Amino acid sequence: MPGQPGQPQPGQYGYPQQPAYGQPDYGQVPPAYGQQDYGQAQQPAYGQPEYGQPGFQPMPPAYPMGPPPAQGTNGFAIATLILGLLGACLLAVPFGFIALNQTKQRNQAGRGLAIVGLIASGLWVLLFVVVFAIAAVTDSSTTASSDNTTRTSALSDSPTSISIDEVKTGDCVQTVEENNHIRKVTVLPCDSPHDGEVITQVHLPGSWPGSGDASFDKASEACQVQLDKLLASSPVVDKLESFILYPANEVQWNKSNGRATCMVHNADGQKLTAKVPR
Repeated sequence: MPGQPGQPQPGQYGYPQQPAYGQPDYGQVPPAYGQQDYGQAQQPAYGQPEYGQPGFQPMPPAYPMGPPPAQGTNGFAIATLILGLLGACLLAVPFGFIALNQTKQRNQAGRGLAIVGLIASGLWVLLFVVVFAIAAVTDSSTTASSDNTTRTSALSDSPTSISIDEVKTGDCVQTVEENNHIRKVTVLPCDSPHDGEVITQVHLPGSWPGSGDASFDKASEACQVQLDKLLASSPVVDKLESFILYPANEVQWNKSNGRATCMVHNADGQKLTAKVPR
């Protein structure tokens, strides 16, 4: 019954009681103004970093970096340019490739110098090749001319007998006759009456063909090709016939290295009194 002693009444001690509106609940302690209630999570203030996390700091804008400045001029590049201009190609070429490699790895100047030096070396090499080729052709022409003109002019007016192994281009032979065993011929100056003139000599390809007739056939074919070429513009070519000295056996073939001597004479049998005009 309400009001009986020993029984708690509503609102008295022993019963939970709701605090009045706007009054604090004395069972709980509210946080002081401006302090954080550690029992509940609290949002950080706007613009402030959250506790335990790094704050946001703006980074300065990044700008692209250019290549580092060149570290001087490469020494091999300078050497390549100088040696290339002077024609020292054996040194300029390897130095040039070393310079191209080092200028790239070390960020050095001088790449253009190395390239110019290499180009100059290439031009020198080309020039050497051209000069060598011209010299070879000139020397060959000079040798042929010497064989054609100086041999017989150095002989005496009297006929001179020589071995067929000594016969050279330009010799004028006193007598030509069909004979399979010719060992010597008589040569004399070409302004003296003579039967034949040595126009050229050829080396027959391959080894000994096995017989004298086969050797003659090979020599005749090779000589005819050369005579047609050398005497194509001669005004007397229609009046000439060929005459060939060739190795008639294997011993002669090996001794002369398969050499054949290509001669011409007048088809009508008359003597020649000068060198055959070309």
